[in-house]
Amino acid sequence: MLDSVLTKDHERIDSYLNDFLLSLNLNPDLDKLALIVSSLRNHMFWEEEYLFPEIFEENKLRIQGLEAEHGAILKLLEEVKRLISINELGDAKKKTQAVIRVLKGHNEAEEGYIYLELDRLESQKQADLLLKEVENASAPKDW
Repeated sequence: MLDSVLTKDHERIDSYLNDFLLSLNLNPDLDKLALIVSSLRNHMFWEEEYLFPEIFEENKLRIQGLEAEHGAILKLLEEVKRLISINELGDAKKKTQAVIRVLKGHNEAEEGYIYLELDRLESQKQADLLLKEVENASAPKDW
């Protein structure tokens, strides 16, 4: 169950990134960039605070590596934002492509192992972890 939900979330964020990358050809979609950053922060928070601790002891090194990558991905996105602010759209595009490449490998590592480990948890535990995500979700400002 968790594997499917988390993988779908990866696909959603990947779609946002591809849309944003296209926008860099004409007019950078800063709202889309903000959505990407907030979506990634939420996803990463859920993983680091609730999901990873459930399987940490058996997967310590993998999880530590994934958490380090979380920080690197967010730093790359901050650099994209900075480059746009100084109108360096070509470099912003290259950094966005780098984010997409890093996320591809990162997501494969999570989906290929960590999420499968999470799916081995009892169904009630998985439901409780999904509820943690719902509890921390917030409605859009314009809702």
